[in-house]
Amino acid sequence: MNREIVPGINWIYEAGPDRTAKFELAERQPDWYEPGREAYIPQCAYLVEGDDETLLFDTLSPASTDQILETVDDLVGDRGLDYLVVSHPDVPHAGNTHAILEEYPDATLVAPAYGNDHELYHLDDARKVADGDSIDLSGRVVEFHEATFLDAPVSIWMTERETETLFPVDWMGFPHLDEEALLFVDELDGEFDVSRLVEFHGRVLFWYQYVDVAKTNAEIDTLVETFDPEIIAPAHGLVIRENAPEYMELMKDVTRAIDEQGRIGTLG
Repeated sequence: MNREIVPGINWIYEAGPDRTAKFELAERQPDWYEPGREAYIPQCAYLVEGDDETLLFDTLSPASTDQILETVDDLVGDRGLDYLVVSHPDVPHAGNTHAILEEYPDATLVAPAYGNDHELYHLDDARKVADGDSIDLSGRVVEFHEATFLDAPVSIWMTERETETLFPVDWMGFPHLDEEALLFVDELDGEFDVSRLVEFHGRVLFWYQYVDVAKTNAEIDTLVETFDPEIIAPAHGLVIRENAPEYMELMKDVTRAIDEQGRIGTLG
């Protein structure tokens, strides 16, 4: 499943398992959940196409190998894939690295220049990028950033300059209901509930319970000022294409909520 965000940037979506029973949503009834519905935390990859070259950011999980290969082939056609960027060595992000490189052996593998786990998924053989590095695809330039909020020490964020799109990987992930798959956040019914963000971060970035709330939220202010994105394309949520900085501001409420209630549970 995929959807064009803007011309030249495509969102590639994997639903993952229904989390309703695992998260005990029917019993807990969080504000964002509707009884009788299924709930998903997706895995997302993004294809960026320049005038001359193409780039895939993340790979989906091995459960969707055929899907990612077919979708990328449909999107790039005879142009092929020039760059495969892996944000960090975690299954939902790097699980199809080998399969994609087998399909596109001339593609350059790109990985973060941080941490010491690069042997996973052969990322030790990749071109390493750090904060401020960029790749010019002709007509589109992607730039890499040290991940401020992350779930693994080997991690990198990305922006696309022309559209001012921020790809914050695990940060700003959240669940959605069954019929909301591949909807933009502005297409959801009703007001977006911050408890969706808490549901994800209280399981994945659960270390929020140990942080200094004031310092962490000051860092979020810095991120808003630094990026001020038009679009936010998370790895585990729906794409935000309107009022993106306001959703970044909501993350300060997430910090406070997890500080108060601690870890919600696990993701798996």
